[in-house]
Amino acid sequence: MLVALEKDDFEVVAGWLADPEDHFKVCGNAFGYPLKREIFDAFFVETAGDPNVRLCFKYCVDGRAVGMVHFTRIDRQNDFGHIGVAMVDPSARSGGHGRAMFAAILKKGFEELNFHRIDLNVFQSNPRALKFYQEAFGFKVEGLARDTIKKDGDYQGWYTLSLLRPEWLAQQ
Repeated sequence: MLVALEKDDFEVVAGWLADPEDHFKVCGNAFGYPLKREIFDAFFVETAGDPNVRLCFKYCVDGRAVGMVHFTRIDRQNDFGHIGVAMVDPSARSGGHGRAMFAAILKKGFEELNFHRIDLNVFQSNPRALKFYQEAFGFKVEGLARDTIKKDGDYQGWYTLSLLRPEWLAQQ
């Protein structure tokens, strides 16, 4: 179940991002490592209540948060949302929680928020995520933005993937 992310969720989310590699795969260089409370509060909680800016959710199973996902760059005029951060508790991976969380956020985006298009970015160094979005949900690769992020002195790009409402509906 998707539930609004709250300030009290900081410790849990920061714990999921304790590993520097996991942190980079999820956040890139956007929030600095390690994740700080003031960044979490400002980005994920304080602006998350404005449906024209950002909507942040935790994904709960049996009352326990096992994932987090959010829409950002919401464009109401063009019925568009971008999934910015998506992560699953490392101890809960491979249990189907990522698939269930993504099914829930796509349903929210297409049915409740009336999006026509949802997109996301995946770093080149994360082929597992790239395969997951394509095979599990039918996201289409639109292209590679080259050398968009620097890590340890090296550059890498990210793939942009999208899913349109008619494609999503055809899978339901």
